[in-house]
Amino acid sequence: MGLIEYERSTFILVLFLCAGGVISFEHFTSLFVPNKLVKLHCCLRNCRRQPKWRSPVVFNSHVKSSGFWHQPQNTIESLVHSPPPDHILELIRDQPYRGGFEPARDFQQCGRIVQGSIPLDLVGILAINCPGRIRVGARMLGHWFDGDGYLVTLSLDGINNEAYVHGRYVRTSRFKAQEEKNLDEKYGTDKNWEPPLAFSGAWTKAGIGKWFENFIRIPENPANTATMWLPPLQSSLEKPRSPRLFALCEGGHPIEVDPISLEVVNDERPFQSSTKSSKQEKVSSYFSAHFAKDPNTKDIYNHGYILDPSPFSTPRINLMKLSPEGNLLYQKKSEMPYNTFVHDATISQNFYLYFVVPYTVPSGVELVPFIFGQEPLGGGMRWRGAPSTGIGGYGACFTSYLHVHSRSNLSLDWKIRIPDPISVYHIVDAFEEKCDQKLQLKVRVAELFSDPPADRTKLENQFANQYTVPSGERLHAKLREYTFLLSEDGSGNGKLLDSSDISSGKSSSEFGVGSAACEYPVTNEKGTDNRLRYAWINTLSSPEMNLDRGGKISDWFDGVQKVDLNCGELSSQIISFGEGTYCGPPYFVPKRRLLGYSATEHDEDDGYIVVVLYRSERHASDVAILDSKTMGTLCMMELDFHIPYSFHGDFLPDFVVPKKSL
Repeated sequence: MGLIEYERSTFILVLFLCAGGVISFEHFTSLFVPNKLVKLHCCLRNCRRQPKWRSPVVFNSHVKSSGFWHQPQNTIESLVHSPPPDHILELIRDQPYRGGFEPARDFQQCGRIVQGSIPLDLVGILAINCPGRIRVGARMLGHWFDGDGYLVTLSLDGINNEAYVHGRYVRTSRFKAQEEKNLDEKYGTDKNWEPPLAFSGAWTKAGIGKWFENFIRIPENPANTATMWLPPLQSSLEKPRSPRLFALCEGGHPIEVDPISLEVVNDERPFQSSTKSSKQEKVSSYFSAHFAKDPNTKDIYNHGYILDPSPFSTPRINLMKLSPEGNLLYQKKSEMPYNTFVHDATISQNFYLYFVVPYTVPSGVELVPFIFGQEPLGGGMRWRGAPSTGIGGYGACFTSYLHVHSRSNLSLDWKIRIPDPISVYHIVDAFEEKCDQKLQLKVRVAELFSDPPADRTKLENQFANQYTVPSGERLHAKLREYTFLLSEDGSGNGKLLDSSDISSGKSSSEFGVGSAACEYPVTNEKGTDNRLRYAWINTLSSPEMNLDRGGKISDWFDGVQKVDLNCGELSSQIISFGEGTYCGPPYFVPKRRLLGYSATEHDEDDGYIVVVLYRSERHASDVAILDSKTMGTLCMMELDFHIPYSFHGDFLPDFVVPKKSL
């Protein structure tokens, strides 16, 4: 039975029961009338014309009182793209935020504006990336980071107060192979069936996990971590083209997709030098999901993991600089102290820098189980920060480092030892300044917090199965600042001077005053000449905001906050969005003048925060637009489907999806 038919038949059934006296007329109106009136009231409140190209509502709004996941199981199965197996459904019912990890479906729709309006100067398109599914049928993938890439473009037209949202899986070779295998295996006939996998991931074995299915099998790129916009390639003989959009993941090369249809244009392909260059060269490594763009020149800096299985090779990382058009300008390989992935890097006025953390990738003889299909590559990754505690298995305790490279030639100028091992996924910013005639480098990060010593293994185990993390045990990061002294005598010597917590001013967890449970920090990257003052973070609402849950901290991010990095007491209150609502990462979009824009015309915190919300009560997403200065809600729009919790995105101003292409 189709969803619309189901809605109609349910309405008629309840009306019949009301007429027969089985239920009261008041109960009938509570099931159907208020929500419709609310929607009508919200439509009338919008002062500007609503889009005509809107899609119909398809979710079961009348079950909101008990929540989507507490409907009868056969009802849920009729409404979702991939019905959860029995044990997953029970886990979601226990902790509704887990529904945000459920497989997405391809969709296109207008965002229904139910509160406020899109700001007039907010015109452009936000492209975000996320793992669209971390299970195929009942077979769980080995890690959150192994999920199939799922792109979402949010086209915002503040002038016409219109929004268009498009969600679609990246049609990677591994995704297409799995879809073909699902057809061959008659996938979908049993929600509890674990179909064999047509691909392998960094933490996931192919097939049903047999060694011969994974013998000498390289993990395939899921394209699930970030997006990057580049200007169109133009020719004097061609009509104007659309900008180029790329799906990124550090375990592979970029994948180009059409910005309108989200169809793959070019499968994995490394960036290369310009065809006009005298020396033709390609990027000789993977391409990280965390690129850094100079806000003045628009040059792109990035790094990449070098896959080298030789037991006699020295671990290295590849540094690269690209033109604003994506042409490789130059690259340089640099030695690493041990074999590890570098997730994030950033730029300061003169340097390109990153942390080296002792979560190691197997190398040499450690690769034998992977090569012979006994375990996935990620199964051999080890936390080697504190062997005396038994954390991370075997091997000597490895040191954390900060590597500082010159932006002019990418040479490694400083390799600074950090006494205590740290675990960092994301860097907030970096800034150079003189203090007593000595050069200092100040770096702010979101650092994993756990009782000393840091326990990266526990975090990765939680990422391995997001459905089973016990309540109250999930690990988060906190904002910290490191100050390094950089010697200028050419010796390459440097040292850590200080490290401290950055207070959010509104502590949101048991971590205590001086820290904040957070992730995905974003800033206004308007320039590198002045040190940034503000960051916006995902965080957890405070206990006093959760009296309906007995004053407990949420088990997943359910708030966003503006943090004053200079004076934590001036940080905003944590903004949450109601019971059962959880937040994706915040995305910062700077304000613009309608007739031109210069970064110096606005304050650093003048802009908008766009955040995707997961409404567990109806298993669908909303998009909220906040004023980044005041953190007030300017616009709220409803979607018919849910967008899984995402990672990173990139905003392109002045480009919106043409209506004729819808």
